[in-house]
Amino acid sequence: MAAAKPVDYRHLETQAAGDLGVMREVLALFLTHSEQVIAELERTSDAKTWKQWAHTLKGSARGIGAFAVAEAAAVAEHHLMDKSKLEPLKLAFAEARAYIGHNPL
Repeated sequence: MAAAKPVDYRHLETQAAGDLGVMREVLALFLTHSEQVIAELERTSDAKTWKQWAHTLKGSARGIGAFAVAEAAAVAEHHLMDKSKLEPLKLAFAEARAYIGHNPL
């Protein structure tokens, strides 16, 4: 069985009702937003804020089919203020970003 791709474009296509323009826009927004969220997670010293940011990233990653990012965000969400959980999250995001860059729609 082949390894899962960092971003499931079929899932995204379903979410976007097959609209390629929407898919491209959502991917661009995901990249920008995720970078901002990860930076916020790195900066925050507040558990409630940490949980909110991690939860937000989990949802947006699931929405586009970046399931490894979503899983890493879910782990971070449940390990409040554990900055060590950011490394797997950043790695999963870097893989998703590279995949999107190398596989444009």
